[in-house]
Amino acid sequence: MSSTPDQATIELSENWVKALANIDLFLEICVKDCPVWHSADDKWVSVSEAVAAVYERAGDGPVPDFRPEGITFTEMGFFNEASVELEMGGRPVKLHLVQIVEARDGKAVRVKEYIGPEMGIQP
Repeated sequence: MSSTPDQATIELSENWVKALANIDLFLEICVKDCPVWHSADDKWVSVSEAVAAVYERAGDGPVPDFRPEGITFTEMGFFNEASVELEMGGRPVKLHLVQIVEARDGKAVRVKEYIGPEMGIQP
């Protein structure tokens, strides 16, 4: 359900999109104890653990280039849609992300991230 966001939530959503290109920014725009859930591993982690995992997965290479695809505001915060192209198992894969962000006082207080690969299953 859409709603009209307050200015703090609008600014948070703008910073959220910026954080896709500057992963450390997530540490500033989330409360310190913000829980983050990823559908890829079905576990809750802290925002600092989630940020560290991005760097760990990147290894010596660059952090993935996430492409923002839109924000939808809700009564509790917003949905962020993004995509990224990665190499997995030696093959290029495009992943789509939907992040459900619960916001309070201009900070993210809870995040769920649903990750799904393009599967090419249409006839």
